[in-house]
Amino acid sequence: MIVASAFLNQLKSTSFTVQPVYLLYGEEPLFLRDCYDGLRKTLNSQGYLSGDVYDMDANSDWQSLQMETQAGSLFSDTRMILVNIPKGSPGREGGKFIQDWCQFVQTLPPEIVIVFLCERLDSRQLKSKWVIAIESAGLVVQAKPVPISALPSWCQQKSQSLDLTLEPEAANLLAERVEGNLLAADQELLKLSLLLPAGSCINAQTILDNVVDQAHYQLFALSSAVLNGQVAYSLQMLMRLRQEGIEAPIILWLLSKELRQLIALAQLSQQISMGQAFKQCGIWQSKQSEYGSALSRQGLMSWQALLKSALKVDLMIKGIQPTMSPDEVWLGLSELVSKMARS
Repeated sequence: MIVASAFLNQLKSTSFTVQPVYLLYGEEPLFLRDCYDGLRKTLNSQGYLSGDVYDMDANSDWQSLQMETQAGSLFSDTRMILVNIPKGSPGREGGKFIQDWCQFVQTLPPEIVIVFLCERLDSRQLKSKWVIAIESAGLVVQAKPVPISALPSWCQQKSQSLDLTLEPEAANLLAERVEGNLLAADQELLKLSLLLPAGSCINAQTILDNVVDQAHYQLFALSSAVLNGQVAYSLQMLMRLRQEGIEAPIILWLLSKELRQLIALAQLSQQISMGQAFKQCGIWQSKQSEYGSALSRQGLMSWQALLKSALKVDLMIKGIQPTMSPDEVWLGLSELVSKMARS
C-alpha cells in the first residue's frame, strides 16, 4: 500500500510497471481524481484504451463484469475498466470475483487492467480478503486528507507546481477560506496561474482580490448559514450557487462533510467536553460557534438520519436511483439544506 503522492511520482517514472489491478481509496476526492486521471493517462500512453465504467455494490450483478473480463481475449486492444464501489462493500459475489480475478491475472503487462475506486475504507474493510488479494496481485493506493495544520504548506507546494510563489500569509489565508476543501484550493490556484504571469509572487491581498468572493467560497457561506440555522438564507444561497454553475456533487460533498463532522462531535460530546471534541476533530476556532449552534438544535439521531437522506441524493446524482429530471436532485438538496438548518 502506498499513499497518493508516492503513486503520482511512480506514474512519472520511466520504470513504471503496469499492474493488472489497482485499488484507489480514501477521503480526499482531489487525490483520488489526480491518481485516477494520472493512471488513465499513463495507461493510454502505453496503448490501453479506457473501457467501460461499472458502479457496483453488494447487490449488483457481478456476472456482467465477469463476462466482460472473460471476453478480453476476443479484443485486439488492451484496455482499462473502472469499477466504482463507493462504500467499499462488494458483497460475497463481488468479493469472490475480485479474488478470482487477482488469482487469474499472472501475465505482465496484462491485457485488461481493472481499477477499483472507493471512498473511505475502515480497518475491517482493509483486512478483507478482496483488498488483500488486490494488494498481492496489484497495487493499493490511499488518498489521505491533508491535516489542517499542513494545509498552508500544501497550498504553497501546489502553487510552486504551477510556477507561482505563495507567501506564507497568503497560504494561511487561502487555507482558512477553503477549510480543507482541496478541490476548491486546487481550482483557485489553477485560476490564479491563468490570471497571473509565470513566476508571480502571490500575497494576501492578491488572495483577497481574486479569491474571497468567488463561488467556491459561497459554498462555505452556505455551510455557515446551515450550521447557524438560517433556513431562508441557506436556501437562497443554494439557489445562487446553482445559478452560478456549481454542480450538485460539490454541494452534496460539502453538506455530507458537515453532517459527518456533526455526527462525530455529537458522539464525542457524550464522552468528553465540547472543547476537547472540537480539538480532536480539528475544528477551526472561527467555526466552533457555528457547530455549537447546530448541535444545540438537533441531536445525534437527527444528524445520522440526515446523512442517510444525503445518501439518497447521492444515488440520484449517480443515476442509481432513477429521477424524472435534474430538478429532483436540486429538490433533494433543498430539502436536505432545510432540514439541516431547522430548529
